[in-house]
Amino acid sequence: MIKFTNLFILGLVFIFTLNGCKKDNQAIQHDREEVIMRKIGHEVLLLSNDSTSIVRPIVFKNNKYRIQFESNFSFVPDDLVKTIDTIVKTALPYSKYLVQIEECETKQIVYSYEIPYKDAIACKEREQPEACYEIIIQFISKEEKITSLWLYILLPLIFILIRLFFYIKTKRPKNGDKITIGAYLYDKKMMTLSISNVVVDLTSKESELLSLLYNSVNNTVDREIILNKVWGDEGDYIGRTLDVYVSKLRKKLENDTSIQLKNIRGIGYKLIIEE
Repeated sequence: MIKFTNLFILGLVFIFTLNGCKKDNQAIQHDREEVIMRKIGHEVLLLSNDSTSIVRPIVFKNNKYRIQFESNFSFVPDDLVKTIDTIVKTALPYSKYLVQIEECETKQIVYSYEIPYKDAIACKEREQPEACYEIIIQFISKEEKITSLWLYILLPLIFILIRLFFYIKTKRPKNGDKITIGAYLYDKKMMTLSISNVVVDLTSKESELLSLLYNSVNNTVDREIILNKVWGDEGDYIGRTLDVYVSKLRKKLENDTSIQLKNIRGIGYKLIIEE
């Protein structure tokens, strides 16, 4: 359980670190994209033979870049499409994006298209009149979203599998009358504990008590259940008697520090085996 907890914490650190790196990379990518947007604005002005006007600060909102201009300009859609597509393909890792040309005063979209497109772009050779325009570009990156989604699905799945592995390992199946408890080999039939060629004998009650606790390993067993199953109606074995037997059994298991026989105050006892 301790190893699983450590792995779980390590996994959380990994996720947070990954998210941090992802945010840093996104910030760097965003800065690069703004530079490319300014380049697009500059090339669009050159298409209208304007080499002196400036491109105003790029606005990024709702995952859309808005390219604003100081001066009015006209454009031929076919030339604008080719210019933007050449720059995007050369400088950015996007194969899908949407472009809208918005008229400044009316806020109406006078021209728009999507890359890739199935049909020919309409009115591609019809020059748009000189006016105040803003270019809006939105990049579509489904691949990145799918990758992130799979990452968040796979990581919890990995931790579930790790948890299942440790659970199965802790709940080892019994091999006849011989059971491995930590570094010990417990022989139920012979009522012995063996470790490093040293054999320790158990009394019948100690053996029954160990079997009961092992069957609920890493879980608390109520005192009443222990008394009923181990001693039954043999006498008034309450309180101190059980504590004495637990103390004796704890002594016989002391050569493996990964094993604890813990008193859960007011409830019962728990056999803990650390992996």
